[in-house]
Amino acid sequence: MDNTPITDNSVLLELADKMKREATRENRLFFIQRLLGSSLILPVMVSPEPVNNTIPEDAEVSFISMKTGSGFNYLVTFTSMEEMNKWNKNPNKLYFIRRYNSIKNIILEDKEGYDGFVIDPCGCNIAVRKDFLMGVERVNDPTMVIRPERVETEGNLGLMAVKNPPKALTDALVKYMRTRKCIRSAYIMQTIRKGEDKATPIIIIDFISEGKGLKEEFDGIAAAAHTVIKKGESIGLMPSFDKIARESIKGIEPFYKK
Repeated sequence: MDNTPITDNSVLLELADKMKREATRENRLFFIQRLLGSSLILPVMVSPEPVNNTIPEDAEVSFISMKTGSGFNYLVTFTSMEEMNKWNKNPNKLYFIRRYNSIKNIILEDKEGYDGFVIDPCGCNIAVRKDFLMGVERVNDPTMVIRPERVETEGNLGLMAVKNPPKALTDALVKYMRTRKCIRSAYIMQTIRKGEDKATPIIIIDFISEGKGLKEEFDGIAAAAHTVIKKGESIGLMPSFDKIARESIKGIEPFYKK
């Protein structure tokens, strides 16, 4: 059904297994990072069935889902043909191969009431919930908004180094970060948002261990920042595993290091 080559998902499965054995923040972040770049198999039903491997223009394509005993409705995905064959050995089964972002969009559009998607239900059996997808979307895309009050990540001119960061802000953040075992280091960058000429500080956090949860950690950092920033001002928050963040801090000294 789809000639897109599937990526080797062996590392994704290793990280999933490691995360199931030790559900630390670090293991979850490594799994998330790998998942974002993965392709998965989605079995489908086509009506009427294709003729000579050609789908009729008026055909209806439906994805396969399964419900759990708790009532959750998960889109079914697989990391390989071997894993899909554990579920259905029919050699003529139909499928698409889609990147993570395509699968995410299917879930978030919510036309079928999906609660998320399950990876290899006859194998690693990892369920990725919709609230998880929305959380990843907020921190992975710098144009998305994280709003503990007016703290947000929103910019269109990229991230730039800050020569003289506001001392009151860095002092307040360092004081708070010293209380958090899950933070390895932190960097301060800046961006200029669309329609503005004043730079907005962007704080990039390198996490190393279990915390309260990514959003909760960002909320705590935001609260610390709001003790010193002026009313109406904002900062941005990004994890260091974000591709843009990771590239931007190369060669930059952190303002905080454990």
